[in-house]
Parts: sequence; C-alpha cells; structure tokens
Amino acid sequence: MLLFCVFLLVVATSVQASSRYRYSNGYFVQGNRNLLIPTTNPLRMGLVEGKSWQHVHDKIDERQRNGVHMKLIVFLRHGEGTHNVAIEKYGSEAWNSYYCKLPEYLDAPLTDKGVKQAEETSKKLNAEIGNGLLLQHVLVSPLERALRTSIIAYQNQTTKLSIKSIELPREVLGVDTCDKRRNISEKKLEYREVDFSGFESNEDPWWTPDYRESDVELEIRATKFLDFIFSNSSAKSIGVVSHSVFGAALLRVVGHREYSLGTAELLPLLIENLPESKL
Repeated sequence: MLLFCVFLLVVATSVQASSRYRYSNGYFVQGNRNLLIPTTNPLRMGLVEGKSWQHVHDKIDERQRNGVHMKLIVFLRHGEGTHNVAIEKYGSEAWNSYYCKLPEYLDAPLTDKGVKQAEETSKKLNAEIGNGLLLQHVLVSPLERALRTSIIAYQNQTTKLSIKSIELPREVLGVDTCDKRRNISEKKLEYREVDFSGFESNEDPWWTPDYRESDVELEIRATKFLDFIFSNSSAKSIGVVSHSVFGAALLRVVGHREYSLGTAELLPLLIENLPESKL
C-alpha cells in the first residue's frame, strides 16, 4: 500500500512537472502570488490595477509573434446545483457514504438560486465584454448544471459565440450520481444552441458506480483538455463552463496557485503552451 501511494505521488508530481502548459502571472489577482488571494468574485474579473483586456490580448499576440502559443481561458464554474444543497444539508460524510449514490441526484440540475447566480454572471460577462474582453468560442461540460449555466451566462452572446459540449471538462468521474450525465439525445432536444457533434456515445461511457477518479487521473484529463484546446481551436480566447474539482486540477497542471471557485464564479486564465526547448 505504501509503495502504491508513493507511485501515485510520483505520477502526480510528474504530471505537473512535465506539463507544457504554464500560467502567465501578472494580469489577474487570483493567480498573482505577489498579492493576497482575493475574496470571491473580484471586480473586473480580477484584472490587476493598471491592466486592461487590451493588455491581455496584446500579450497573447506578442507571445504568438515569438513562437509561443498562448490562450485566454475564461473558466466559469456552474451555478449552485441540487447536489451542492444536499452536501450542505447532510454534511460531506453522509453525502459520501449514502446520499451521493441516490438516483434523485442524477446529473444534478441547477437550483433556483443557481439560475439567479448564472444570470448575475451574465451581467458581469456583458460588462467585461463591453470593456474589451474578446471571446471567440465556448466549451462546456455535458452535465446539466454546466449546460444550463452556459446558456444563461452567455444568453446575450449566442449570436456571436459558438457553444460546443465535450466530455473532457466534466467533474470527477464515478460513484456520485450527480456526476453521471443523461443521454446526449435528451440534451440535444433541450439545448439546441449547443453543438454535441463530437460525442461518440449517447449513454455515459465514462461514469462507473464503483470507482471514483483519482486526483492523478483528473490532472491527466485536465492536461488532455488543454491539448484539445491548443490543438483543435484557432481561437485565442475561449470560455469554459465546468466544475470546481476539475477546475482545481486544471490550476495544478498549469502552476496556478490554489484558488477556491465559488458557484457561478468566473476565473480568467492566461495560459501558454511552451515548446520543449523552453521547458
């Protein structure tokens, strides 16, 4: 058992150490190690004083000219879901031992509060887009709470932005029914604004009732998600609607400091894909 734990530690360390992806410091307070960690939902989405969205976009262009691919990812955690309320009500121990397995939490939807949170996020997005934030594309987890959040948050941008759902940015896989998705055929009918063309299976092929994805496996999946973004999209700035634990794994992979995302909170990430010669 000890050897197995050591093996997992080594693998986890190597995932982070070998990652080609690096968070670019100095533009957002959430990731700036020289500043105190801000409270939830900082003003201007966390832009450091003296910086603007134009500075961010100019930085991306500058790095591109120097042969380094850089993208802005605006990460959005979904609004409050029914499972979040249950965890708060019953406590983590009871949730993990019993409630998390109940069918009533299958693909947990947003609560009324979660809907209102997403509406408030929409206003913040609109304000920052008005201030110069340029987004070209949105990727969203196929879980219900993320899909609903994306449609509400980007409701004023759907004529300008394409929204595509893929499996990779899902929450931790396995055991918890809230993290098992319903069939894609149902979601296509409900979310006609979303492109589901990349799914290989109508039913959920990733979720299992008896095994919960480890931190190491989640970091590997987060890295694959970045691979997908940098390899399959020419967009320089992308919105991502996902989940808290997946988001935490993504931060670890790119070397961002630990930051706890609130429900329906936006977190901008300026990430570069370094060539091997610069690792």
